[in-house]
Amino acid sequence: MLPSRSDILKVLVVAIVTISLSRGLTYIPLSVSFFASTSVADINQFDIYSDLQHSQGIMPYDNSITVVTLPHGSTRYELAQTLMMLSECKPAAIAVDIDLVGEKDPEIDDMLREAIMANTNVVFPCKIDCLDDTSRFFTDAGALGITRGYTNLDTRDRDNAVIRSFTSFYVDTLTHDTIFSLPLQAVRLVYPEAIEKLKSHKSSREYINFIVEYLTISYEEIPDWSDALTGSIVLLGLDTQADVHRTSIDEQTLGLKIHAYTASTVIREAYIKEVAKWASEVFGFIMIALFISLNIFYGRRFPRAGGFLVRTTTYTLFFSLLISSFVLFMERAVYSDCGWFLLAIAFCPWAIDIYTLLQILADKIKQLAKRVPGALSAAQKWINQKKKQKS
Repeated sequence: MLPSRSDILKVLVVAIVTISLSRGLTYIPLSVSFFASTSVADINQFDIYSDLQHSQGIMPYDNSITVVTLPHGSTRYELAQTLMMLSECKPAAIAVDIDLVGEKDPEIDDMLREAIMANTNVVFPCKIDCLDDTSRFFTDAGALGITRGYTNLDTRDRDNAVIRSFTSFYVDTLTHDTIFSLPLQAVRLVYPEAIEKLKSHKSSREYINFIVEYLTISYEEIPDWSDALTGSIVLLGLDTQADVHRTSIDEQTLGLKIHAYTASTVIREAYIKEVAKWASEVFGFIMIALFISLNIFYGRRFPRAGGFLVRTTTYTLFFSLLISSFVLFMERAVYSDCGWFLLAIAFCPWAIDIYTLLQILADKIKQLAKRVPGALSAAQKWINQKKKQKS
């Protein structure tokens, strides 16, 4: 039996109510100031999948990256010592995530210059060039073999936000030079073809794939791990609470480790592909419309068991989509942001009930409107009769 105009109208109205409920009751409250300062304001389906994937504990080991940490408060002297120890291990590249702020000492600076020159392919943060006490030190950066990169971490311009992606590069509008992030500068020195593939994506934003393990040691352990450090990209920085961030897998992830995950994502080409937003929107609307149509069919064909069938369909569709999207993320590294759609499915029966109640209310108003003229006519006749009796 073909659907009538009223059926089509009902499906459209209920679909609009469903989407409004699912989005309005979830996203609008999270935008108010009370929630904006809490972790609730940054809930994302990607974080749930990444955390589940990471918690399984079966992760590939990436021996191309090593994280070496210095204790909080380390000076240029400790940095120079560490670089000298690393030079004996022959790493492929070293990315130093340390700001050289503080009093300059000519003797220690000479030691630091020698330590840098003892290594090849050293990457320092670009922002140190803006500091008065370090800009002169890096005047001869080219002669020292220093490369520069930004220590960028995407936080969506809000404090305490979850870091789940990285900016691979940006183009300076004045010089048209492509500037890479700190870890990707080190990757480019060792795996230039990986960077070229990244650039071919023509996207400045990429999700970080957290499903990897890599060696993390303190600077004191460098001699014990010399074989593992040979030919590896070393990410060197301070192990400090001042450089911890919220990520999809942990609320306190060292910034240096986030750089390591970023570099590993590019080296292994373990990119997470995201389903286009418009495709998710269209698919979600079609599924909601079909779901509502099916519920209308249940209500007419099975009036007694309609409620049971509606709820069974709701739970089945909800969990089927949730599990299938997670499997897609796990097995194919494809992320589909269907969180709002899952909420919409949960709100569908409520929206249908609201529509039914509105229909009942509209019918009652119509019946009342029909009775009012008759009641007025009867009242007028009674008044006329009373007037005649008095006269």
